[in-house]
Amino acid sequence: MAERVEEWREVRPVLPLNGELETALASVDSLQAAWGESIAKASPKEFQQARLRTLRRHAIETGIIERIYDVDWGVTEALVAEGLALEVAEGAEGVLSPETLAIIQAQFDALEYLSELARGRRQLSLSIIRDLHKLITKHQKTYKAIDLLGNEVDAELHHGEWKKWPNHVRRPDGTLYKYAPPEQVEQQLQTLLELHRGAQGIHPLVRAAWFHHSFICIHPFEDGNGRVGRALLLLDLLRGDFAPLVVDRTVREDYVAALEAANHEDLRPLVRMFVELEKIALRSELHLPVETPSSFGAAAVARAHVPRLRERREVINQQRRLDGESLASALHERMQKHLERLGEELKAAFHEADPDAWYSLDASSPPDPRSQWWRHQIVRAAKEVDFWANLAEGVWWIRLNLSLLGQSLRFLPAIVRVGDRDVGVMAVIVSAEMPHPSTETSDDSEPALPTPLIRLLSSDSVTVVAGQNPDDVWPEVEALLDRTAAAAVDAFARKLS
Repeated sequence: MAERVEEWREVRPVLPLNGELETALASVDSLQAAWGESIAKASPKEFQQARLRTLRRHAIETGIIERIYDVDWGVTEALVAEGLALEVAEGAEGVLSPETLAIIQAQFDALEYLSELARGRRQLSLSIIRDLHKLITKHQKTYKAIDLLGNEVDAELHHGEWKKWPNHVRRPDGTLYKYAPPEQVEQQLQTLLELHRGAQGIHPLVRAAWFHHSFICIHPFEDGNGRVGRALLLLDLLRGDFAPLVVDRTVREDYVAALEAANHEDLRPLVRMFVELEKIALRSELHLPVETPSSFGAAAVARAHVPRLRERREVINQQRRLDGESLASALHERMQKHLERLGEELKAAFHEADPDAWYSLDASSPPDPRSQWWRHQIVRAAKEVDFWANLAEGVWWIRLNLSLLGQSLRFLPAIVRVGDRDVGVMAVIVSAEMPHPSTETSDDSEPALPTPLIRLLSSDSVTVVAGQNPDDVWPEVEALLDRTAAAAVDAFARKLS
């Protein structure tokens, strides 16, 4: 049987994309406008701290995507928040080798280099791409290669040099996918750069997706092509006044599938993925850390917070605030009806296992004092999907409680304001947990904390912006509810069986 081979193709201009992406691009543009309004009120130092968090996350995740190393979630969050240092990892009770940290730091340095480049007028060139490869692979001496006999060997990695031998990839189905041959690399990259310079009128996220896929198809280096390609995303995004998006470990399979679709001339899945990841990046940067004095004296810390607290009393944009609350209320109502139907379906589905199975539904929204409930669950969920939950004026929550065989499942979707400035950006998130049955305890004992049933991925949320039509947002919210509820019910049933 003949081997299936997919031949390489020369770089081509951006293909026309149909209108189904217009709504997605419009939604990220609305979020970008709100983000821009928020950061305009921040000091340069505050904005720098928010941006550093994003770049650190990118630097960590880009190596995990390639399976060069692994860093657990707790250590990742500590490094993102506090800085790239071994002491930070140890403080998070995690393990991080000096070698891994050196690789991450080199990747971070490359991102800072590109950030500086984006602020200037220097055009992207072949020499810049080679320099970027040198920075990213600085601490990588070898790479996995296949010799003439088909054996995997550790070969020397040549930093900043184009590949000298073909580096095709064999897919899991056995297909041989060919990248540009070595003798074509420089010409193909030069063509790509020329086409990129001529595509300035295209939306930055579409241009970034096209450029990224085209670069991956060339695969100009022996190794490190994915990391260089993801770093290069920063140029289009930063020059288009967007935040650096992060392709993290939780979307690796979708990312590979989107690149595969682009191989077959459908760039839309990759654009849609980048739109969603850009929303996550913008949403994350809506929280700007307050810079407090190094002395950390109580009075000094209080004075540092005064401008932010005073600003909270001012209405940044009253109409946007009202539009945001109206959108949240409309979605909240639809979510309640959806969960009422889900509760009935779950009760009927579990009736054979437990005729006494039942469910209950409760909900609240601002300004009801109960809208301040479930703070622990909401903060935990927000951290998992990487944004700062603004709980100052309450949230729109719904609690679906399912009782089965004497145990309970608590499913808790909520609509939460994002960031410390109310600019009309909100996120729909969920929490699912299994409360411990009430037991006889002494008065001074601590109640047992509920057991979380699901861990959210970065994609397990929906960002909504004031002014959006609920009809446009609802399909995505409905899909989130159904997906996470199914995962929660599965985890709950497994614990009972």
